[in-house]
Amino acid sequence: MKKNKLLFWIFLALTLAVDIFIIVNAFLNGEKSAAESNNFAQTTADVINAVKPETITPQNFDSFAFSIRKLVGHFGIFVVSGIFGTCTFSFLFCGLKSYLKTIVSSSSLTHGLFVAFCSEIIQKFVSGRSGNFTDVLIDFSGYLLGFLLTFVVLLLVLRKKQKQNQA
Repeated sequence: MKKNKLLFWIFLALTLAVDIFIIVNAFLNGEKSAAESNNFAQTTADVINAVKPETITPQNFDSFAFSIRKLVGHFGIFVVSGIFGTCTFSFLFCGLKSYLKTIVSSSSLTHGLFVAFCSEIIQKFVSGRSGNFTDVLIDFSGYLLGFLLTFVVLLLVLRKKQKQNQA
């Protein structure tokens, strides 16, 4: 039981860290946000071009940077949020085995949707940014993937423990 409590606090800290990162980045003005995204995209392009030269060219860099922004900046960070959020709620409600699936699912998914909406609503009021419903869908899709991956792993661990207890 102490191990579960410790894991809850660890995952809560990780979840809050990722959520704070998301919200802080939502407050960046358009110029700063674009500069950070372009720096990350340029670094990624440099790595790709080191492996396969001339893959990312000046002609296709803008569309590549846009894809990286959506894939990493929205979808990717929310996959991480989904993993940590699902673990947090799983360890919070770990004593309620019969209700685990429903409580963890609804709590975790509500959390993910809330953070996605908040980050996009904030952007509506920041200079040079615009909150988009499409980005909420991308964010939540990432969260949902993190949730599903984590939930499957947690179910497998729970089943393994049940089998060990029966033997």
